[in-house]
Amino acid sequence: MRGIGIDIVEVMRMAQKCQKPSFVRLVFTAEEETYCLAQGNSDECFAARFAAKEAYMKAVGLGWTSDAQFHEIEIYKLESGQPKLRLYGNTKQTFEKEGFSDILLTLSHTSQTAVAVVIVV
Repeated sequence: MRGIGIDIVEVMRMAQKCQKPSFVRLVFTAEEETYCLAQGNSDECFAARFAAKEAYMKAVGLGWTSDAQFHEIEIYKLESGQPKLRLYGNTKQTFEKEGFSDILLTLSHTSQTAVAVVIVV
């Protein structure tokens, strides 16, 4: 294990932020937006994904910089339902440059809060 990160997000606060399309485009991929909007609990879905992105940045020791951009981190699900994290662009290049090999992710949420834990190896 090379790093661990955890983040918790208030669902209502994320719901307010997601009312601005510019925020959604800045933080989430088009696939994430489509997926979350199709869910009955889209606010919880967005909050969990935001928490995962923050947890990832903590796990690798980066902030929101050119080395790690929210929209270059995508959370998706395997057929089994297990959440996974996919990287793009500079974020992916930094991950590879630092010699990380895998990302483990778990998400949980209620109607009020969402939490994510990321482990990088």
